[in-house]
Amino acid sequence: MKKYHLGKLRAGTVRSALDYWRREGMLSDEQYDALNDSIETEFDWTRLAFHVTWISAVCLLTGIVALLGSDIFMSLMDKTPAAVRAAGAFATSFLLLYFGFRLRHRDHPHIKTYGILLFIGCAFLFFGFTQVAVALDLDDQELHWLLLPACLIYGLVGWCGKSSLAWLFALFSFSSWLGVRSGYSWGGYWLMDSQPLQSVVYGTVLTVISLIPVSADTLKSREIHGATQVWGLLSVFIPLWILSIWGTGEQTSSTGELIAWSVVMAAAAAASFLGGIRFESSRLAGFGITFLCIEIYTKYCEYFWDRMEKGLFFLILGASLVLMVRLIKKYRIENRE
Repeated sequence: MKKYHLGKLRAGTVRSALDYWRREGMLSDEQYDALNDSIETEFDWTRLAFHVTWISAVCLLTGIVALLGSDIFMSLMDKTPAAVRAAGAFATSFLLLYFGFRLRHRDHPHIKTYGILLFIGCAFLFFGFTQVAVALDLDDQELHWLLLPACLIYGLVGWCGKSSLAWLFALFSFSSWLGVRSGYSWGGYWLMDSQPLQSVVYGTVLTVISLIPVSADTLKSREIHGATQVWGLLSVFIPLWILSIWGTGEQTSSTGELIAWSVVMAAAAAASFLGGIRFESSRLAGFGITFLCIEIYTKYCEYFWDRMEKGLFFLILGASLVLMVRLIKKYRIENRE
């Protein structure tokens, strides 16, 4: 009989299903024995290779950043014209993207080592565009016209290369482009000003696209659905959370405004949680319950840290966490049954 090789976790899931089908009379004992004997448990090398791939990507990128920040390299960079630095970065990016796309057609479908080359290629492409900006002496207001086509290129690399890493780099770069276009500092444009609303709209659009069946199927076919939905949810919840703490603008917000933003944050988290249950999406439900808890405990610490004895403060906090664990456990058991 031909053996079906599975990792330990997946093999356990399949055997649990076979046990249930035999117990419910959907399989005879002969069918159960034949199917059960066809399962061969082995070490899941594919899963190991998948995690090693992600770790290697992080290590390689960290090594490149550390090398670029070394004294020797910085001294060499100071002596090299910006135009030469840009040309070198673009040439390196082209080689990485070329070999990445070549490897994509030969790589294992579950390992995707080619994604590392595409991601690092996009990083060098970004460095090249920044050096072009230095060579042309562009300020932040002029720089956003240069960064927008760069975002489009990253997106095309992630889309055509079926690389979630490169696609996530494109989504992050577009978020930064929104901030640069608005004239605010890099990466922190939503802090204590009106720009969180811009990020919330962007995140909402990404999340809706990831939920509509037609567009969701298209994203899944390009293997970028998860990255799109995760970045969309982060772009919604993180700015809303910051708004509930500081409000909009650089001046101190009123208590009523902060409470209003807290209600909006809680409503969005509840909608995500209920939507996750409705669409059977653990990602939506997980983001919803996580940020709902973050908001509740943020407000708890904000209003009661200075108004309550510290011992009582932590007792209530700990008891509420224990109650939450009990509720989650009860829900999971009932749902499983």
